[in-house]
Amino acid sequence: MHTIYAAADPIEAEILRSYLAQHGIAARVFGAALWGGRGDLPLDAWPRLVVDDQRDVEPARELLRRYEHRRHAQASWLCGCGERSPVHFEICWACGLERPTGP
Repeated sequence: MHTIYAAADPIEAEILRSYLAQHGIAARVFGAALWGGRGDLPLDAWPRLVVDDQRDVEPARELLRRYEHRRHAQASWLCGCGERSPVHFEICWACGLERPTGP
């Protein structure tokens, strides 16, 4: 097993597990059950993503770098319906259309 990411919370860990799965990378979440013990237990209670296959480590880390970049970007995109959505949204929050791929 190879730890590739320490998530902020169990929800983010599951979102990222699903994100990797959409790109063909099988990952598992470890430590999510310890989340409630933060502060009370003398251990690292951050949920973490792990992959079993060494070949998936670098592709997964690259996808997670992209996720981090988009998460911190303040940019938005304009949908055909006229609404603006944060750049990390894949679909328009108002109408559900996919984000355009061009500039």
